[in-house]
Amino acid sequence: MSVAKIPRNRVFEVAAEVFHRNGYDNTSMSDVATAAGLTKAGLYHHVASKEALLHTILDYGLDMTDSFVVEPLKRIEDPLERLKTMIELHLRLVLDERNREVTGILHECQSLSDADRARINRRKKEYVRMTTKLIEDVTKKYDIAAVNPKLAAFALLGMLNWTYQWYKASGPIRCDEIVQGFQKMFLQGILAPKR
Repeated sequence: MSVAKIPRNRVFEVAAEVFHRNGYDNTSMSDVATAAGLTKAGLYHHVASKEALLHTILDYGLDMTDSFVVEPLKRIEDPLERLKTMIELHLRLVLDERNREVTGILHECQSLSDADRARINRRKKEYVRMTTKLIEDVTKKYDIAAVNPKLAAFALLGMLNWTYQWYKASGPIRCDEIVQGFQKMFLQGILAPKR
């Protein structure tokens, strides 16, 4: 297949799928090229090295998170509605079949150079800070002193991010059911101290 026939983002999605399935360390650039329908030289047209490919995929996953979750939240005034929407958008991004491999390898930073790992970790920390602020805004509005917003943010993100491990689109639990269930569990959990 010629280089011009496969979109650059699709190369990253295919590579993420192969890394996710085989593990980063067990995947060669030849494996990625074959899965993408490219020659090895064609793959190197898109990216300089395996590590650069991983960094690009992680950056791409965080760009998707910014586009699909962070940006829409900026238009919502009410903190409770903003947090509820964040849970929904984050889950839909993680559970979307096309994105699952990209979002599912965001923990693979240990294979990056120190500089690239620091950059990716900085972006992840920004997302944790944003989530912490969302929860903090809710706790202030509802005068809930018993909730530690940062601890609650780590609990929420752990719950949301882990779903890719067990969710099956063909399984009995639908995405909408997961969204509503997670919203209810988390929001009732942090709002409970008020009672």
